[in-house]
Amino acid sequence: MRLDQTDVARRAAVSPVTIRRLESSDGLVRVAAETVAEVRRALEAAGAEFIDNGVRRRAAMPADDALLADLIDISRRSAAHLKGQAPLTDTELYDENGLPH
Repeated sequence: MRLDQTDVARRAAVSPVTIRRLESSDGLVRVAAETVAEVRRALEAAGAEFIDNGVRRRAAMPADDALLADLIDISRRSAAHLKGQAPLTDTELYDENGLPH
C-alpha cells in the first residue's frame, strides 16, 4: 500500500505539515517524540515494518476465515449503505484499534 503525506497524517491524527517536517533531514529534531510514536504506530498499522536503517512492507500473513468473514461483512454493509448515500466512514467500519467492528 502506498500512502501519501495526507493519508499518513490522517491515520496518525497529525497535520500534513508535521509529516513534511518528519520527512525533512532534521525532522526527528523538530517533532515531539510522542508525535513520532503516533506516526510510527499509524505506519505499522498500515503494514510498514521498521528495520535497521529503514522501513519495508511487512510480509503478508495468510488470511484466516474469521478475518475474511469480517471483510466480507464490511463490504456488504458498505455496499448496502452506498445505495443513495455517502460511503461509510472509517469510524463506522473500524474500532479504535483499526480492526473491523
